[in-house]
Amino acid sequence: MAVGRRVVCVFLLVFGALSIPIAAGAQTKLRVGLLPFSESLAAVIANNEGFFKAEGLEIEITQFQSGAMALPVLQSGRIDIAISNTVATLQAIEQGLDAVVLAPAAVVRSAPPDTTTALIVRKGEIGSIKDLEGKRIAVNVINSTAWLHAVAALEMHGVDHTKVRFTEVPFPQMNDPLLNGQVDAIGQVEPFRSALMATGKAEIVSWTYVESAPNTDITQYLALASWVEKNRNTAAKFARAVIKGAEFAKTNEAAAREINVAFTKLNPALKDKVLLPELGTAVNVAGMGRTMELMQKYGMLQKPIDISSRVLKP
Repeated sequence: MAVGRRVVCVFLLVFGALSIPIAAGAQTKLRVGLLPFSESLAAVIANNEGFFKAEGLEIEITQFQSGAMALPVLQSGRIDIAISNTVATLQAIEQGLDAVVLAPAAVVRSAPPDTTTALIVRKGEIGSIKDLEGKRIAVNVINSTAWLHAVAALEMHGVDHTKVRFTEVPFPQMNDPLLNGQVDAIGQVEPFRSALMATGKAEIVSWTYVESAPNTDITQYLALASWVEKNRNTAAKFARAVIKGAEFAKTNEAAAREINVAFTKLNPALKDKVLLPELGTAVNVAGMGRTMELMQKYGMLQKPIDISSRVLKP
């Protein structure tokens, strides 16, 4: 009987062990720096829809107002991945940031309308972009991405950019100075552009990015090369999830708009009115190269960078 009881006990222990649910695989934690704008939408969707979780990743998000602010934090090792714009990325690499591009974020469309900068004037006061020579134009930051593409578009139309009076005004505060006549034109982005155009008092004379650099990557997700070397599989998982997020946005616009409102704190009244960015699904090395050429032309970069050697290889 004792032997029988021992057999029963062993059976029960084994059965009990087999009945315990197997714990899910441990999630790899990633510290990711995003911009509080719709350019970050692919990563936000990937987080909301469980694409990161499916790859075994747990994301801790920190928001930065610009890529230029996020990159020093990336360099310090306090975050693992950061979103940055192409201009800030290339300038940081030239200054010594050993970075790898993991995936694209937002992309310039090949034709307007687009979420990138539009050069806007008061309705009926400026005939065309050619008439902006000698005028006052507001950009968010001189020597920024918006400034670069504004300059390139102006010169494509024969305007000497050195004869334009650029002034710095943050995007959220640009509309009133234009309407009040304090400046003659502004380089404005979504969602502020839609709000301005809804007044009926302004008109667009140029889609500067679309004219100067169509189909190019505006923003991208970066990691340090040293981090990628140690975490190549994790980097690939992150890139796959982000691309799934971009693909989701293309086929689920209504859901993407809801996620965009929640993340960017957009006025819900504008949810279905603002344009969402085109989100990339593959790094466009040639497109980034065109931006690099413009940067060299206008003194924002001293020498070319081999971008292809800095893209994550599958």
